[in-house]
Amino acid sequence: MSGPLRVAVIGASGIGQHHARWYHLAGFEVAAFAGASETSCEKTRARLAEYFGFNGRAYWDVSQLLREEAPDIVDVSSPFYLHREHAIAALEAGAHVLCEKPLCWDDDKNDEEILADGQAVVDAARRAGRLLGVSAQYPAVIPTYRTFHQKVLGPLEKVNRFYMEMEVKGRKGPKSYEEIWIDRITHPLSLVIGFLPGGQIDYDRTRCVIAERENRVQFDYITPAGRCAVEVIMRDIDEGVPIRRFGVNDFLVDWLGYPDAQGIYRAALNHGEEEVRCKDFLHILI
Repeated sequence: MSGPLRVAVIGASGIGQHHARWYHLAGFEVAAFAGASETSCEKTRARLAEYFGFNGRAYWDVSQLLREEAPDIVDVSSPFYLHREHAIAALEAGAHVLCEKPLCWDDDKNDEEILADGQAVVDAARRAGRLLGVSAQYPAVIPTYRTFHQKVLGPLEKVNRFYMEMEVKGRKGPKSYEEIWIDRITHPLSLVIGFLPGGQIDYDRTRCVIAERENRVQFDYITPAGRCAVEVIMRDIDEGVPIRRFGVNDFLVDWLGYPDAQGIYRAALNHGEEEVRCKDFLHILI
């Protein structure tokens, strides 16, 4: 294959516009995007052109985009309830897929139907022999975290406890009750799996509290090496700087995002007076 991999983004007016820029910065060719209508596509095209110099094509028909562009990678950032349709179509067209979180969700479906939708996407990826990922980007920083741990406390060995506290100010207004869980639980769960692959939740020792602006959950995560006690707090806030704190055992780090001298968003992890800087987590993932 000659030249950069070609990427198409389905849904580039929200979080998808940031995904598109990360692909561009990582050296991919952002060849096209799909939107809801001709009018919305014109607005998105102008925004992407200003954001990172996008000069690709816009479509308001996903099937036409996949047929005419034949992208190597499709980024699915459309509304949750369309993820199954768009991800499967992209996989069957021969593209690798990165899907925004959650993989599948639909308020009009029950739990079994939502799980079946997710399984259908996984099965489609296996049939097509293509890579399928979910943009739960926090595990991408685990190698940096381990290096930081080594610098401050020595090598990270057995993981006995996991903690994450995550606050978010919503771009589209406040979230409450189960909305917080649906939108954000992917991040702490993916970190637990990243630190301790191959484990499973002990549902008999799980406690979950869903309040108006805060969700809390505690559970044991069972691994071949033993049990890990997990605690997660997720809040929706209106004011202030959101807390993003996570870590294992006694080594908790605070995440802070900042633009570098070139205007590229980057990440800093802080523990007391110590700090380590790295690429933005989504940049690492892509």
